[in-house]
Amino acid sequence: MSCHATSASVCAGLLAVSEQRRQRAVLAGLSLGILTCFGGLLLCPHRAECFGALTQLDARVAAGIGIGLPLAIASVFAWMGRIVWVLTRASVRTRALPISGHMPDALRVAMARTGVNCVTCLAADSPAAFCAGAFRPRLFVSDGLVRRLGPDELDVVLLHEREHARRYEPLVRAALDSAAQVLFYVPLIRWFSRHHVEDSELHADRAALERKGPHPVAAALWALGDIAAAQGSAAFGGVAGLRVAQVLGDPLPARTPGLSLVAISGMGVYFALQAASCLGQAGQHLV
Repeated sequence: MSCHATSASVCAGLLAVSEQRRQRAVLAGLSLGILTCFGGLLLCPHRAECFGALTQLDARVAAGIGIGLPLAIASVFAWMGRIVWVLTRASVRTRALPISGHMPDALRVAMARTGVNCVTCLAADSPAAFCAGAFRPRLFVSDGLVRRLGPDELDVVLLHEREHARRYEPLVRAALDSAAQVLFYVPLIRWFSRHHVEDSELHADRAALERKGPHPVAAALWALGDIAAAQGSAAFGGVAGLRVAQVLGDPLPARTPGLSLVAISGMGVYFALQAASCLGQAGQHLV
């Protein structure tokens, strides 16, 4: 195994530890909410009727429908609102970027070679390349990037970002990240969101590999692999270990959700519904 593959495994291990801590925090919060709810029931003047209602299946089903459905609808609206907020913020920040008044000749030639259109050149010395825009994605590259890369490496960046635009990655990533934020008690969604980013970067690299081969892709990764993607965009950077391993032909680490993650996500859904049902029952009897 190469040092790049080893680095990818180390990064995967660190992410797994972080995810386990997040899962424990989610379970602890949900458990605390349920304990607080039952503590409130103990203070209910009609506690016997309250607990009796919770033990009746028909009452629990009715409470689940009465609380779970509004909760689901509220979650959908919160998810959509989060998507709009992320994309709007990204659009505002993109419009505020300084646009170069002159398209560099090297970039113009690279666009002709690759057939990549809808490219905006930014007046910035630091290297940057990303795709932004929800329904009409557009590519952005900086003057600094054009000066830093050779012709083949510049072609790789354009081909990579065009694949992101073709797959509407800014919109997809905003939707997945928003779902992970709203449904925080389902860690499986966050896992899927993170791994979708990895898969999309690997897929975009493969599109460049088919056209340019491994050497230009490796050179571009070496030069620009530390560029971070902002919310609402897809940048040429991130998951460098996996991408380098793919270029070198090394086996990629297994990236399937473990049974514990699935179980914790199921428990999160169950605890959330129980907490909502409990709060609904308590509210009905306290009124």
